[in-house]
Amino acid sequence: MGTELYPQSSTVSSFNSSGLWPVLAGNKELDLRKEFHEFLFGSATEVPKGQVGILRRMRKDDNGNLIPCACVDKKTGEPDLDTFCPYCHGEGYIYDEEWIAYYRVLVSSQEGMVRKNQAHRAGMSNIPFVFFYLEYNVEPSRVDKIVEVSRDVDGGVLLPYTEEAIYPIATLEPFRSDSGRIEYWRLASVLSSVKSNWQG
Repeated sequence: MGTELYPQSSTVSSFNSSGLWPVLAGNKELDLRKEFHEFLFGSATEVPKGQVGILRRMRKDDNGNLIPCACVDKKTGEPDLDTFCPYCHGEGYIYDEEWIAYYRVLVSSQEGMVRKNQAHRAGMSNIPFVFFYLEYNVEPSRVDKIVEVSRDVDGGVLLPYTEEAIYPIATLEPFRSDSGRIEYWRLASVLSSVKSNWQG
């Protein structure tokens, strides 16, 4: 049998061990997980840049389907939006919430007009298109949502907790680097209209 072109192992380190390219002795790179954590939460040499918000994790059944709330009409399949539901807050599905730290970047309502405010004709809406950056271990899913809460001018969360905006996840991208591991998540989202009496 001839020499195999590729090794059996699928890992990058094993692939490189076949000698297809040289490994520089003593080569050191930044740990992006560590760097991003310090970017969000700060360190001895860095001021924290993260914001505090809520990740709304939608519950799923054993088949991976969202679990409807008791307020959902059996005929129409829609939640009761006229009478505020204290369980799903108008979502129509059951969920859990957890505090997270993220970095938020406003892109634009149009990809070609990044970070540029522009006038719109009467009756037109300029809906923000936003990127959220989360740590690798958060592991969000496509059906989850980011909930922004009201904060003061110094970034502190105002009490009682008040829902300010909801961002459904439009795209979910795990940024991979060292040996293919996830270094952080980038979520793209468009602001959803908020009709809620929610307070934490």
